[in-house]
Amino acid sequence: MIASKFMVAQPQTCRLDEQAGEVFKRMRSLGLRLMPAIDAGGTVKGVLSTLSLLGHIVPDYIVSGDLDAISYAPDFGLLRKHYDIVSNWMVADIIDTQYLSVGPNESLLSVAAALIGSGRHEYALVVETDGGLLGIISAGDILGLLAQMANDRQNDV
Repeated sequence: MIASKFMVAQPQTCRLDEQAGEVFKRMRSLGLRLMPAIDAGGTVKGVLSTLSLLGHIVPDYIVSGDLDAISYAPDFGLLRKHYDIVSNWMVADIIDTQYLSVGPNESLLSVAAALIGSGRHEYALVVETDGGLLGIISAGDILGLLAQMANDRQNDV
């Protein structure tokens, strides 16, 4: 089976000129953790994820471990202040341009291997050679497909 047969076609996307906070609200309402960011021509330029947003909100000195006792750091007020700032940034300023992409004719096994090999992505964007977005495949999509195939086989017996 090839990627174009099991991808989620026409996934939700965001534009580079949208405010990150508005996109995040849309992601939350749709139950998404990631949204491909496209330019005016529909070409994928990166992905906006909840993790990339959080990475811009939490101060670097906290993430790096430079602060010995995080429990004494001002947390909620500081994070809220950073959230307010970052939510006004444009998507283009926050996106992760290092995203996992696969071609529409790649096999199920190839896509699964790419997801595992990337080590940091649960999703692969299915893109055309010109960068146009065709769909998206998650690790959960692959597991669901395999479970359905196993269930179908049991029902055939």
